[in-house]
Amino acid sequence: MKKTIICILLSLMSGLAAVAQQFTVERFRPLPNDITAYMQPVKDLNGEACALVKVVGDKDFVFSSPLGIVKRVDEVGETWIYLPHGTRLLTLKHPRWGVLRNYRFPSPLESRLTYELVVLPPVQPVSAEGSIPFPRLHPAGFLPAPHDRTAVSGVPLRPRRIREPWRWVGLLHAGIGSGGSSFGLRLGAMRRHGVYVYGQSNFASAPSTQGECDEQGFFPDGSQPYYTGRTSDARYLLAAGCMHRLISGLHLYEGIGYGSRQVAWETSEGTYILNTDYSAQGLAAEAGLMWRWRMLMASAGASTIRGQWWEFNIGLGITF
Repeated sequence: MKKTIICILLSLMSGLAAVAQQFTVERFRPLPNDITAYMQPVKDLNGEACALVKVVGDKDFVFSSPLGIVKRVDEVGETWIYLPHGTRLLTLKHPRWGVLRNYRFPSPLESRLTYELVVLPPVQPVSAEGSIPFPRLHPAGFLPAPHDRTAVSGVPLRPRRIREPWRWVGLLHAGIGSGGSSFGLRLGAMRRHGVYVYGQSNFASAPSTQGECDEQGFFPDGSQPYYTGRTSDARYLLAAGCMHRLISGLHLYEGIGYGSRQVAWETSEGTYILNTDYSAQGLAAEAGLMWRWRMLMASAGASTIRGQWWEFNIGLGITF
């Protein structure tokens, strides 16, 4: 009698264990050709467009994330959930199958991008004997389970890097150098990496000069004219380069181009003399950092012309 009761209890426990078996995530991937999130954006409380995750699985799932669920739409065969930009974790709950807590995406979700999340139900027995379970199948076709696909090569599959959307960048710059302030404009486009063009000038025209002098005002022959104290400083810089996202929000930029700075001193005779020690012309280079917060972007960096003249600059603009 005791053996019979023990067998019954063991059978009940095994049955409960089978019922309580958790569901699994088959795969998560971006859908670069799906423009639903781009053409029909849903915005969060901060006014930023959300990412769209299309969940293929049972309709009874309930979802939550640390940043919240902005909107849920039940479609045919799948559930659409709109999540804020930068979401990394998602919790899936089912009334019968249990909870998959804090499922981590391979990388933070991007605004206006669409993703697919395929969720498989628990494995169920095929017959009363319960000896052979059903194979785990993709809801839309006969695809092997994750462990079957990785067992072929013996190496776990690495998640494919999410292809980020193109972002346009535009910043206004203010330069601070020894000759006063200047202003510039930076325009570019990037995903994880990108390119840009940059122009900067103090919008001063260089006068025609008659002769050259050193930093003390002496001519090459050693003579020195009388100066009025008025000077002319005209400069500009044109560059092109690359941008790189280092971590979330932080970017690096570097570029090369051509620059010119002409400093001239006025003599008592009304003519201008080019000061060769303060002037520079030729290869220009620049580098700096940019910080992105939502649609705003700020930058700080430095530029030089042949290493003879330096200027520090700060910028503020938008990215979209």
